[in-house]
Amino acid sequence: MDKINAVIQYIDEHYHDEICNKHVEELAGCSYVDFVSEFQKVTGSQFLRYLIRRQLTLIKEELCRINDSQDKNYSPFNGWDEYSNLFKCEFKTTVDSAIDNEHIILQERGSRGIPND
Repeated sequence: MDKINAVIQYIDEHYHDEICNKHVEELAGCSYVDFVSEFQKVTGSQFLRYLIRRQLTLIKEELCRINDSQDKNYSPFNGWDEYSNLFKCEFKTTVDSAIDNEHIILQERGSRGIPND
C-alpha cells in the first residue's frame, strides 16, 4: 500500500509531467508490471487509466482557479484540443461543463481503500 500511495502522491505533485514507467519503478521499488498488477488488485482500477483521469482532473481543477489564458498549462497533453478531446472521452462531458459545475467529482485522489492521508 505504501508504494501505491507514493505513486499517487507523485502524480498529485507532478500532474503536468509525463510520468513514465521508470518514474513508477523508482517510486514503487519494483517493476512496472508488478506495480500495475498490484495497483489493480488494491484499487480495482487500471493504473494507466487512473493516471490519465487524475491528470485530467487536476488540470481541470487548476483551470477553475485561474483566469489568465496565458497561464493555462495542458501538459502532459499536447494543448487544448488533445486535452479537451480526451477529457470528453473519459468523463463524457466537456471541460467547460465540468468547470461550470466544478463541484462534480471526476477522478478522486485514491479509489477503493487508498486513504487520502
